[in-house]
Amino acid sequence: MPAENHLLTSNADIAFWDEGDGDTVLLVHASFGADWFAPLTGLLPGYRVVRAHRAGYGRSRDLSGRLNVADHALHLADVLQAQGIEQAHVVGHSSGAVLALQLAVTRPRLVRSMVLLESARPYAPGEPKSDAVCHAVAAAEAGDLERAFDLFLGSVCAPGYQDAMIRALGAGGFRASVLSGRYFFAHERAAFAAWDADAVGLEALRQPTLLVAGGEVERLNNPFQARNRALAGRLADAQSVTLPGVSHAMPLENPALVARTVLDFVRRHPIDSAHACDAT
Repeated sequence: MPAENHLLTSNADIAFWDEGDGDTVLLVHASFGADWFAPLTGLLPGYRVVRAHRAGYGRSRDLSGRLNVADHALHLADVLQAQGIEQAHVVGHSSGAVLALQLAVTRPRLVRSMVLLESARPYAPGEPKSDAVCHAVAAAEAGDLERAFDLFLGSVCAPGYQDAMIRALGAGGFRASVLSGRYFFAHERAAFAAWDADAVGLEALRQPTLLVAGGEVERLNNPFQARNRALAGRLADAQSVTLPGVSHAMPLENPALVARTVLDFVRRHPIDSAHACDAT
């Protein structure tokens, strides 16, 4: 197991892991799952893999209770800079994909490419609607985190997603994911709702980007294909792929498939150390 490192900022204590050699791949997890990318870390040979727990999740702490999307993205930049990393491929899942976009906007020279797994934002015109989030919020406010978790993730993940989580993370890891909903519903949900994709300026991004959706998306009637199509229209260099047999829980359902998808993409966009610039 790689050593756990910590970076203390003015508003957070960030736990992270750094292992391997080669071009850097930064893994940015979704809400509800600090360790959802843990199964991928041993499946990216030839790359230096940096995996962080975002503030409020897992081993990391939100010291302010007022973090916004830009703050969370800055923590990622701080981790890379602390490790002397000038440029990285950024793989983001769900809300982690939003942070990848924010990082690419605010620190464009730090991001060589992006792989975005079913981004939580921005919403797409005409995307399928669901009242699952409203019901999940109500359950969380009533103190039933287990029901809130299942209502929220059950609306975008294939049946059996909880079994996939337990197989990949163990019963303790599954329980930790459920309990992380406390931070999501109390703090992070509002931060992401306030994120304005139009104001951020996604159209200025030039990094090669792979937009990934799970093949179960249509059967589940979730919005990620629509969001990927909308994002592809706003990004200068984007392509899309659909992975068969997986849903929103894809890093846990089939980590080998996700890892192969990441490798196939980042290998086409190597980091040129002669032109990599610092994060400032």
